Amino acid sequence: MKKYRILLVDDHPHFINALKFLILDFFEDKVESIDIASNGQECLDILSEKVIDIVFMDIDMPVMNGIKATKIASDIYRSLIIIALSFHTDMNYVIQMIEAGARSYIVKEEINRELLSNVFEKY
Repeated sequence: MKKYRILLVDDHPHFINALKFLILDFFEDKVESIDIASNGQECLDILSEKVIDIVFMDIDMPVMNGIKATKIASDIYRSLIIIALSFHTDMNYVIQMIEAGARSYIVKEEINRELLSNVFEKY
């Protein structure tokens, strides 16, 4: 069974910790490691040092936003799976993230075990 190396990128520590807990609580057997970054630049720094399979990427962050980080990361790391996570429900954000290279877009308020299960099954 494949074990995933995950990177959570978000500038809200409470959300990051809740997402990490949710992933580990329900999918611990599918996770090799979980790293955390608080902005797009930290994400790129981690990607340059470690092999990561899946990135859960927020959009609005200081230093470098998720759209720019997604574009850069998806251009460099072609097999990287980037899942956009945002409170934004405006279709403009969805389109920008998909065009930047995200494979899926999840509204933060709707994240749950079933959605995460689909991510692990699909990729």
